[in-house]
Amino acid sequence: MDKAFKIPPQSPLHIISPEKLVECLQSLVGTPFRFTGKPRTDGSSLRKLITKTLFECGISDEAISGDFEIVPPRQKGVPRLLRELLDTYIVTTGNSYNLQVWNRVPNSDSILVQYTCGSKIQCKDIRFIFVKIDVNTEIIESIVILTPEYIENRFGKFGKPTIKHQLMISNKQRERIINGDNSVLSFKDSKKLSYRIRHDYAETPSNMLKEPDFKNLFSIQLLTEMVAKKLVGVTLGANDTKNRGQALERLALQLLGYSEENLNGLAGGYPDIPNQLLEVKVQDSPTVDLGKYSPEFEELIMADSDITTKDIRYLIALTNPKTGIIEGVILAAGEHLGEIFTYVSDMSYKCQRSIPMSFFELYKGCCVFNP
Repeated sequence: MDKAFKIPPQSPLHIISPEKLVECLQSLVGTPFRFTGKPRTDGSSLRKLITKTLFECGISDEAISGDFEIVPPRQKGVPRLLRELLDTYIVTTGNSYNLQVWNRVPNSDSILVQYTCGSKIQCKDIRFIFVKIDVNTEIIESIVILTPEYIENRFGKFGKPTIKHQLMISNKQRERIINGDNSVLSFKDSKKLSYRIRHDYAETPSNMLKEPDFKNLFSIQLLTEMVAKKLVGVTLGANDTKNRGQALERLALQLLGYSEENLNGLAGGYPDIPNQLLEVKVQDSPTVDLGKYSPEFEELIMADSDITTKDIRYLIALTNPKTGIIEGVILAAGEHLGEIFTYVSDMSYKCQRSIPMSFFELYKGCCVFNP
């Protein structure tokens, strides 16, 4: 049963509905659940109980092999009950329950499964099943099913983990971009910047180290014509990714029309070219190191102008690791990156959110969905 649930659904649009989930799992309320004292064993036992119950109710059709791709490396962050986009948790005693979600940011656009048809399963799609069990009687008191959006709206955002931020660009995605129109994939600016950009070139602002002058902030559409398209086919001569990144930054500055003085003295901060809110990255392996900041988490970068990580524009050169030739370019606002690609980490991490125990006690004897 567990193996079947590790296969994604044929379509993320055709999974067990909230109403059917509630109807199906209601039968478990009031039934016994024996603890072993071993958290992993108890967690496994609960999953088996849930999967058995869902099987009896009828589960969604599975995806055909080859029609989908699990995006995160080693399936980190992918829920055990992927077929129905479910994670399970045992709730017992205390004043609050500390929800811990490993290796994914729950209410984010980061992609877990990419279908060849273009559909996708994102972190925000995974539903949480909380099973409240009385430790004295070992009876299931209630089942509460919540979405990440509901949890954040009701109890606050998940805590930000301390991790090394990375972006995953799969080989299939890379090939599609390289073989696409102009070998450039570009998306619109963030909603906030859409009214503060220009689409025509007048002159390049004199100093890249300054915060943006919104009279001279080039749109992604203009940056695509001025920089992205002209980068395709260019060779970055440096030997390692770090030096290639600096070479790419200098090349971008040159194409933007900055002075020789700017080319010799790189800003070295975030974003790389502050005047154009442009962060420059090289991708010559499946992951792109994002550094200290990631648009997966919205953080204020420039307080005076209310610029956050979601507004920063990312220029990612898809570079051949052997030849250094730029084979394709991605240009997108931070808020759109997670819609296209997946955020990952080079180490295990957890996002946490405390939920008052009184919340679960409100639904004693019931099975509910986003009450």
